[in-house]
Amino acid sequence: MPRTLNIAIEGCCHGMLDNIYSQLLTRQKQTNKKIDLLIICGDFQAIRNVTDLGCMSCPDKYKQIGGFYRYYTGERVAPVPTIFVGGNHEAGNHSRELYYGGWVAPNIYFMGNSGVLKFGGLRIGGISGIFKDFDYAKGYYERPPFRGHSRSSMHHARSYEAFKMLQIRQPLDIVVSHDWPQNIERYGDTDGLLKKKPFFEKEVERGELGSPLNALLLERLRPAWWFSAHLHVRFTASFGPQESIFTQGWKGIPPYEQDLSNVSASGGFDANQTDGMSGTAQIGNVDEIVMSSLSDEEADLAEPELEIKRPRMELNLPPPKHDIAPALIDITDQEPTSEASECIGAVTSDLKQEEHSIQTDSTNIEPATTNPASYSTPRVSGRATNFLALDKCLPKRQFLEVIEIKVPDSAADGELKLEYDPEWLAILRLCNPYLPLDESPFVPPAQAQACEANQLPLFSDEQLDRELEWVTKNVFRNGRVYVPSNFVPVAPVPPPGTPDSVSFGLARNDGNRGRGRGRGQRGGYGHNQRNDAPWTGPRPYFINANPQTDDFCKMVGIIDPLTQLLR
Repeated sequence: MPRTLNIAIEGCCHGMLDNIYSQLLTRQKQTNKKIDLLIICGDFQAIRNVTDLGCMSCPDKYKQIGGFYRYYTGERVAPVPTIFVGGNHEAGNHSRELYYGGWVAPNIYFMGNSGVLKFGGLRIGGISGIFKDFDYAKGYYERPPFRGHSRSSMHHARSYEAFKMLQIRQPLDIVVSHDWPQNIERYGDTDGLLKKKPFFEKEVERGELGSPLNALLLERLRPAWWFSAHLHVRFTASFGPQESIFTQGWKGIPPYEQDLSNVSASGGFDANQTDGMSGTAQIGNVDEIVMSSLSDEEADLAEPELEIKRPRMELNLPPPKHDIAPALIDITDQEPTSEASECIGAVTSDLKQEEHSIQTDSTNIEPATTNPASYSTPRVSGRATNFLALDKCLPKRQFLEVIEIKVPDSAADGELKLEYDPEWLAILRLCNPYLPLDESPFVPPAQAQACEANQLPLFSDEQLDRELEWVTKNVFRNGRVYVPSNFVPVAPVPPPGTPDSVSFGLARNDGNRGRGRGRGQRGGYGHNQRNDAPWTGPRPYFINANPQTDDFCKMVGIIDPLTQLLR
């Protein structure tokens, strides 16, 4: 019989782990069914100290230490294995210490800027950040102390991460992102979405709601499930196996519609540079802020936009659907089901479940058979992708949902622990030499040919197989490899008993934008009085050497130039 996993999905966390775990434990008690894994879709806010809080990209009036530091010290332990991707409101310095992924606390794992893991027979991919066209093509130019624009640009997804994810050949069961795939709203109840969020209407009309990067990945990867957050609303869609959401390929996202063949794939690094927008590929005026027509609460949380005129794209998409509840596809026999699930809110607790069978492929990549080069696809024939986006963790919001996933016996014979994925480690070995470290546009290496069918820069199956052979021999020689429980705290934390509301003097009202009050003000969505108690002792470092990253790089046989530069 197949193994059934209970997977909990959470939208935007915003540091409210205590509330989220409380809801999950209540659910377990009421249903007598154990939650096997929690997936958080960004804005996790792993804040350990005053430096992390200062590096967090969000309006100052929302800056509070929160309760994560208690999980970091071990005072509290996550009751459910938890994985998450980064959003656009994170402590970027902390995330940068774990660029390839790692434990931020016991039982809580960050998937890195992009990554693939296995759990209980499921293959789960993730990509962090949100799409901003003025940063998309750049390398990782940000340096401590992460001031100004670089504080937010650290959370802007880069084309280099898309390039790595495009190399995936084996099917994925789940992909997690913070940003929605662009135009996914057209495959669900678009009218219902606009009733809840009317200020999305212009973006929907222009075909600009969501991330074109994630649409590109959805077009190629087509997992059974795609989970997102960011827009603070629950939304479901079904993306059929014969449908297309992004047909422009790699060159459909600016600036790759231009000829960048003469641009150096990697530029030099000025050791005296700390941050800012200096260098090539600077776009626009960083001081020019454009405010969108958001509600007061949404405007408070929104990231300032640079004034960018995005080229119009020719769209070949279905018209918006009206008042349709997307069908859920049973992957085993491809018969649609009509089960609908309710979200666990901060007050409600009843929950119906969505049962879903996953068709997995746990075998190694088959040797290439064509000559001179072959390019396999991760698609599973006839399989649709079910999209689910959830809200942020607040009362009466649909921020948490549980689904049941059936995993075939052939892929479910291991412990319920996180495992490294052989193909992803091989991809890291292929791509790591091209990690871009300045503002110059990332240019895919010449070895990654643009396939004629889809114009994607892909290494061939033969190239990937060679690295997979190395990984199999040197890392997976004894079979599966579980992610080691090697978390150690590397940064200082506040004294025990420090309230979640402490801002260490960093929170302030930034111009009283809108009528909404901040999380740290009475009446704001945190319902707690802000505490401006100062940080005692010396300020922690911006970047800490993390032995998890060192151990991982040694295991895979790569170097981490990003962390080395930042140190």
